[in-house]
Amino acid sequence: MNNLRKWNFKVVLAGPGAVGKTSIRERYMGKGFESSYLKTIGADFASKKIQKEEDLITFQIWDLAGQDSYQVVRSTFYKGAIAGILVFDCKDPSTMTNLKEWLDEAIKGSNNGILVYIVIANKIDLEEERRVSRDMALEFCNRMKTETGIRFYYSETSALTGQNIQETFEFLSDKLLEVNNIKDAVPFAKTNSIIDLDDYDEKPKEVSTVSVSSDSVSRDEFTELQDRIHIIEERLNTIQAIIKKIVEKIQEEE
Repeated sequence: MNNLRKWNFKVVLAGPGAVGKTSIRERYMGKGFESSYLKTIGADFASKKIQKEEDLITFQIWDLAGQDSYQVVRSTFYKGAIAGILVFDCKDPSTMTNLKEWLDEAIKGSNNGILVYIVIANKIDLEEERRVSRDMALEFCNRMKTETGIRFYYSETSALTGQNIQETFEFLSDKLLEVNNIKDAVPFAKTNSIIDLDDYDEKPKEVSTVSVSSDSVSRDEFTELQDRIHIIEERLNTIQAIIKKIVEKIQEEE
């Protein structure tokens, strides 16, 4: 153990609320992990040690709160991060399109210091409710890659069953050793577990199960639909806030 080379890697788990970030982290950490719950300041911190041959890696995983109310303080937790995991819910297309805002936040908050980005489509166990296919997600990631020049890796997970979570973090550990010139690059193995967007073919051969037929909407129509959904969600949130205040006022008067 004393002869091992020791490395500390800060990883941020980012994405909208209720997409499963905390469940992914807890599934990966398992029982008996070290955790400091910092909900009041918008983040939950945990650490885990793994050994890769002669290297001992400590993952410092920061699970960032997805609520908009934490946006101001949330930016401070990106400092020093070397990896970013962007998570969305494959049942909710708006959580995928919102990842562009989270990416911009991560780039700015880390001062462009994040070296490895992985996009995760979570909740794939709910296949019948899935509304974002693998091809749709890869297309979206490819657009982000074109806009930013950032290399993305794509993974699909189920926090409920644990599917592909260990594999994703194993892959991340290898990539972090590689990008820090600690370990020689290993030829990327094309699998269904992790997809390198640099190898992404804009016409993937694989057809994923999806609730929207391939000829039902065009790409522009799909984007416009997501924008409309986002506007509706914002209006609903405003209505809910107004109703909450009215109820609180009534309770005070009673």
